[in-house]
Amino acid sequence: MTTAQQIMHDATPVLSFDTTVPEAVEYFAKHKLEFAAVQASADRFHGVITEGSLMRIYLRHKSHPEKDSLILYRDLFEPAQLINKDEPFSEVVKKIVTAVGHRVFVIDERSAVIGYIKARDILPFFIDTKAAQSSTTGGISPDHSELYLYENFFTQSPFMMHSINRQGEIQMANEILHRVLGHTYGDLLGKTVLDLYPKDVQQKVAESLVQIIDRGFHKVVTGQMLHHSGKLIEVEMVSRALLDQNGETIGTITVSRPLDMKYLLECLPHT
Repeated sequence: MTTAQQIMHDATPVLSFDTTVPEAVEYFAKHKLEFAAVQASADRFHGVITEGSLMRIYLRHKSHPEKDSLILYRDLFEPAQLINKDEPFSEVVKKIVTAVGHRVFVIDERSAVIGYIKARDILPFFIDTKAAQSSTTGGISPDHSELYLYENFFTQSPFMMHSINRQGEIQMANEILHRVLGHTYGDLLGKTVLDLYPKDVQQKVAESLVQIIDRGFHKVVTGQMLHHSGKLIEVEMVSRALLDQNGETIGTITVSRPLDMKYLLECLPHT
């Protein structure tokens, strides 16, 4: 079984959260980087900056030179998608498909980042597997069929789906959730679960998150989610705990739908 650790690059480009903007620009230029993770400690990452976001950070820094540290521009960071070093190939692909920037950072048993994997690192496995299959069965492997179904179900499902980690941060959110709540696809990733709900129920939502993590499941409930415009969307939802390969709870996954089916149909892609 191919694992994340076997695929990953060992040397992860990392910048400390208190690195100055000029130092970050110099680091990117010197090492010809496409991205770098911003780190507070070995097991705590604030997010990812890309060469494009660093340009925006630099331009903003020029207008406010007193704001010198990278952490002061956290709103321009991309969320860092993590994966355990022992996760199998299929799980690596699933996370890369839905991750912002289509990259994952590999962590060890101490939650320290030990490497990274990009989409381009996966492509050679597709080529080799297809070649092997065509010489025997002439068809796509069961593993690839499963991944194709997963990608279509998660990204194109008519149900709203999102995953929250133990810190309450949105790790995955599919396209229809973004559409129903009026966001550009990808904008919700890295935000907190509280950004999805109106202020008067946020405490209840936080308590429910703890209950789901502790008990593993939450019954079907009706409530309201917050549209980007500020209006409230009546929804029905159900949540369950999300487990890693060792059976440990790492967050929650929620499936929901608007009660107004006409509005849901208006939000669905027309192609």
